[in-house]
Amino acid sequence: MKNTLLAAAVAVALVTTAYQSPAADSVAEQLEIVTSAMNSLPDIIFYKDMDGVYRGGNKAWAALVGRPFAELVGKTDTEIFPAELATAYRADDQKTLDSGKLRQFQEWLVYPDGRKVYADTLKLPWVGEDGKVLGVVGVCRVVAAPAGEKPALGQ
Repeated sequence: MKNTLLAAAVAVALVTTAYQSPAADSVAEQLEIVTSAMNSLPDIIFYKDMDGVYRGGNKAWAALVGRPFAELVGKTDTEIFPAELATAYRADDQKTLDSGKLRQFQEWLVYPDGRKVYADTLKLPWVGEDGKVLGVVGVCRVVAAPAGEKPALGQ
């Protein structure tokens, strides 16, 4: 859990400082720096606005979804995932937004090739510099499944 919290803190710091990097001269350069840093992490990282539209993520997220990164930004869960999964993800995002706090849970994730992995997932409100909630940030770290735990059918 300690490593997952560290990854979440790094992800949140990267997302919230996207427009503050002194090493970049332009917004495009700053975004490139943040994206490069997130792509250096093996954890799945994504962030969505209040309407559930993905605004960014990393290569591990694109690999999980099985689409090029450029095809994911600007899409919603319903445009990316099967209906049942999209509905569950959106409901979970809403729980996070309603609580206003970091939520941690474990879940099975399925890659396009059928590979199933058990992940420790953190979701938390994405908060802007002005304190306004902008959406949801998620970090998923692949962990070993508890003994005897198997993915349910359909997962």
